[in-house]
Amino acid sequence: MSTPVRTADRGPTLGARFRLIHSAVVQEYTAWLVSSNYRDVKPAHAAVLQPLWQNPGGERLTTLADTASITKQSAGALVDHLERAGYVERIPDPDDRRATRIRLTARGRSYGHDVRRFGRALEDRLAGRVGERRLKELRATLDLLFAALRSDPSGQKAAGHRSAAGRD
Repeated sequence: MSTPVRTADRGPTLGARFRLIHSAVVQEYTAWLVSSNYRDVKPAHAAVLQPLWQNPGGERLTTLADTASITKQSAGALVDHLERAGYVERIPDPDDRRATRIRLTARGRSYGHDVRRFGRALEDRLAGRVGERRLKELRATLDLLFAALRSDPSGQKAAGHRSAAGRD
């Protein structure tokens, strides 16, 4: 029997590194939420708030669930909480009278503007630590990785997924 050849340990995998960075950013975001006028928003609510920011006309609950890769019931619970808190509202779907859409209210849009200011301030802080050029290169590399992971072998985007471009 031959012994498998070990490759040099390169440290955590990309997936592990992404999880670590995500966790650190969520900690920063959570601290910001606690000190903001949005104490009733939790990090989990981003699964609903982010796609609604991107589509001011609103989204169906099933679309929100699919986009976040969560169950319709989980998306519904997030929407219910945000609706009670005044961040979203349910409106008739103009394309299907039987359906409803969820969209941001004025409070939800205000949150969207403020959370983006927080995000840009965090990015500025990081640029001060690692340099503007490296942060720009990281963005470009992340866009390439996202496109590569969302493409099929022919180079077409996978159905149901939006590109990273335009996501704040």
